[in-house]
Amino acid sequence: MPTDMGELIVHKLVRNGAAAATALAAALALTACGSGDGDGGKDGGASAAPSAAAPTGADAQGVSLAAAEGAWVGATDGKPVTLTVSKGGQAVVISEAHVCQGTAKEGAALTLTLTCKDGDTTRTSGTVRSADGTQLVVAWDSGRTDTLSKPAAGVLPSGLPSIPPLPSLPPQP
Repeated sequence: MPTDMGELIVHKLVRNGAAAATALAAALALTACGSGDGDGGKDGGASAAPSAAAPTGADAQGVSLAAAEGAWVGATDGKPVTLTVSKGGQAVVISEAHVCQGTAKEGAALTLTLTCKDGDTTRTSGTVRSADGTQLVVAWDSGRTDTLSKPAAGVLPSGLPSIPPLPSLPPQP
């Protein structure tokens, strides 16, 4: 536990830097394995390519889990947002200093049900409104809407915050 203000600041910088690094690592890992390009439908016929009838706007019926798989990045209100969705339906969203994880489930619409360790509820329940292979739109029950893009494989997304330099730490006894 930090004992003075300097240590508190360092701990906060390290924690925030770790969250940003985790978001970047998750995005890169899922981009490499979840792009959906060229796998020939190995998962039993389901295709990651969006259907011609993929919905847009307020009608979210028909968005499949396969269309949402992979890493998605963007910014909402000037703050970076990363969403990753695995083939098995596991989902993680990282926004500001919040890391939330849970599931993506198909039904009448593709829904996200997440839990944030810090208790934040901004992005815990949402519906994927559209997914066309390059862009994904999620409407959250909190009233927020994220419009995210799929980064190119092997290319870091632009607009990610940089980690500020850490101050020198005092010698440890």
